[in-house]
Amino acid sequence: MGDAARVRTARRPLAGPLCLAVLVVAAATACGGGGGGKGGGTHAPSGAASTAGAAASGTPRAARMLDQRQLEQAAVGKPDLPGWSTGTQFGHGPDGVSIKVAITDVARLPKVSPAVCTALAGIAMGPVSPGHQHHALFEQSVTRDVKDGEDDSVVGDTLLAYQPADAAGVMTDLRASLKTCDSFPGGQGERYTRPVPAAAPSVGDDAVEYTITQVVSGGNDGGNDGGDDDAVDVPFRFLVVRVGATIVVLSALGFPGGRPEIPDAVVNAQVAKLAKAG
Repeated sequence: MGDAARVRTARRPLAGPLCLAVLVVAAATACGGGGGGKGGGTHAPSGAASTAGAAASGTPRAARMLDQRQLEQAAVGKPDLPGWSTGTQFGHGPDGVSIKVAITDVARLPKVSPAVCTALAGIAMGPVSPGHQHHALFEQSVTRDVKDGEDDSVVGDTLLAYQPADAAGVMTDLRASLKTCDSFPGGQGERYTRPVPAAAPSVGDDAVEYTITQVVSGGNDGGNDGGDDDAVDVPFRFLVVRVGATIVVLSALGFPGGRPEIPDAVVNAQVAKLAKAG
């Protein structure tokens, strides 16, 4: 079995226990994430939405929690992002698709071991924050309209509405987890390792960007010391941005040995539209 056939992505916030939805990617065009934008903290500022430096100190001014309808209206759609299409996964999306949202009670999520990895595990397998309750959620994919010779970037785009203090707490917990966590198990036998912070881009009120590696077992230990000769390392990139009391999680994955990117166009369009929503 080739590497491409074993790439799996961790997605989906579900009601009840923290779950992992497994997507088996059988071809390069299905995987995306190799974007034409700049990653690693090089995203361009998004005008009035770019107040990251002032926001790191705590709750933003006049922050308010968006309701489900307001959150859905703040999601970027094709008119906001020419050359890209969206695919709703939870909520009523700009593509006209409606999928019922069930809000996870984060207090009932299973404990993560080691505990210092709790915030990172929540983003990787939710994306949620196990320490802070969200009250509305919208999730979609954002996919480049591919032409011959162009890349086929796919970006996960999740919006979560919090009380203002909880939104700030999500970012605090995530930074602390990045400093202390080395690795943690996933929900389907995979493992997440090597979280590496990237330079924070100047978007939103606060932003954290990092890469992390998902180690996917090939199921063959070679009969020796328990190691997995067929294990595949799948690189992920996450950009978590706070805009007021809303958290947006943008994500991309790459093939083994690749470098996933989250294109500037997606970042700036989504943050700017969310900033207008208040």
